[in-house]
Amino acid sequence: MQTLTLDRALYCPFPARISAMVDAVEEHTDQWTLAFDLHRGDSFQEYKRSAFGHMTSRFYPTAGFKRLCITNDLLVLLFLLDDMLDHESEADAPPVNFEQFARQFCSVLINDEAHTYKSGPVLAALSDVWRRMRDLCNAELKGQLIQDIVLLLKAIKWQHQNTQAGIIPSLDEYSHWRPLFGGAHLAASLIFFAENTQTPLKTFRKKPLDLLTTLCGHLGCWANDLISLHKEQGHGDFHNLVPILQNEYGLTEDIASDRAIQIHNQEMRDFHLLYKRLDYYVGKQKDIGTYIMDLAMIVRGNLDWSFIDSERYSARMNLM
Repeated sequence: MQTLTLDRALYCPFPARISAMVDAVEEHTDQWTLAFDLHRGDSFQEYKRSAFGHMTSRFYPTAGFKRLCITNDLLVLLFLLDDMLDHESEADAPPVNFEQFARQFCSVLINDEAHTYKSGPVLAALSDVWRRMRDLCNAELKGQLIQDIVLLLKAIKWQHQNTQAGIIPSLDEYSHWRPLFGGAHLAASLIFFAENTQTPLKTFRKKPLDLLTTLCGHLGCWANDLISLHKEQGHGDFHNLVPILQNEYGLTEDIASDRAIQIHNQEMRDFHLLYKRLDYYVGKQKDIGTYIMDLAMIVRGNLDWSFIDSERYSARMNLM
């Protein structure tokens, strides 16, 4: 499936929105990444072309500036962690002891352990952003964010071990793990932080809100798989819906790509129908209405960011 037509093939009925503070968010995180030396030389230019602040500003368009900046800092850091493992096999990339690194990462979150630059830029930056984030969280939200990030690290480990062993997971396995290592649960939970939600989080775990959250996570992952397919093929990563379908059903890449598009578009229709059923919350119960709207903005914003704002997947063009 050529990128030229992919932007038209992926169905999305929601209009785009973006925070008016997007440029200021980008500038803030640029300075933050420079302060912690997270990207050097060409790496910084590649980071700039990714335009993560646009992604975050599309996901949470009504969030306040301070919380939006903190959210963007965290997401940039987690994307960097993913990139570190993706490029570990490259000749000039330092090896990553993932088990040790994950323990240190979790210790910052769970034990509020603070790291300086001597521990490395990633842990130092995490200590900084987590301190700013936890100061604005109640105990329930702090626990939810820790749980989501721990699950993310566990899923990244699963993906990394498969890659090292040359194991191609089944479609069922992949469907379970993909939203976890894609950070789908975390993206949804960050709505509570970015939008300063006051409603107890257990409210959002009830049907049908939990189903809308699940569908949102699927849609982001399936779209990303299609958009990033050729980039991932370039560094031998088969954790992508297209090769998983190829392996599961013995399909060609083109047929598997078409099947993946069909899966995305059907789940988008399911998401849209459920969204319309829940639309009565908008304007009546603020926190729930905002959560529902932001889930739709994550779905839409992921596509707009990938096709319009960012060069991360070399897919920059207008979304129809």
